[in-house]
Amino acid sequence: MSDFRAQLTMTSGPVPGSSYYLEKAEFFLGRDLANDIPIPDVEISRRHARIFLQGNLVFIEDLGSTNGTFVNGTRISSPKELHQGDVITLAENTKFSFSQSGQAVVTPASQTAPMPTHAQASPQAQASYQAVAAPVPERELAPEPAYAKPKKKLSGFLVFLIIFLIILVLAVLVLVFMPSSWWCVITFNGLPGCPVR
Repeated sequence: MSDFRAQLTMTSGPVPGSSYYLEKAEFFLGRDLANDIPIPDVEISRRHARIFLQGNLVFIEDLGSTNGTFVNGTRISSPKELHQGDVITLAENTKFSFSQSGQAVVTPASQTAPMPTHAQASPQAQASYQAVAAPVPERELAPEPAYAKPKKKLSGFLVFLIIFLIILVLAVLVLVFMPSSWWCVITFNGLPGCPVR
């Protein structure tokens, strides 16, 4: 029997305090109850992440989840080696603490004792899992743009052009609707019909 002990402990999320020993070659985490570590949280994808052992090393890999997998606050996009005390965050609210001791010896899944599941959890944990026994549909989120374009402010020239057009329209309206006596004043009595001085 190996003295290796790797363990995940949920520090925050739907069932805080739940512990899971990593004694197989790989484990799947996600919202679906068929995962090795089912997590009743709608922010978690059905099959969110995978933890696997290679020799004496333990790795975590995101499986294309919607809300991401983070190790010590950094989102991962490829397998990441785990170390004593690492904090794993799935989506935003579910956090695990990783701990290990001894040397890792990977045994085939068929020879490994079954992983503690929600059936062996506390009554509070069982109630949380029963509340999400029915599959919850994935939330469809709008894709985020690669970059957000900054809102452009009106340039000085554009403001000047708008003011100029407003003044021009007002001037044309005044000229069209002003009395004929004003036209005589403007043209110094040069128009036909103006009184001659």
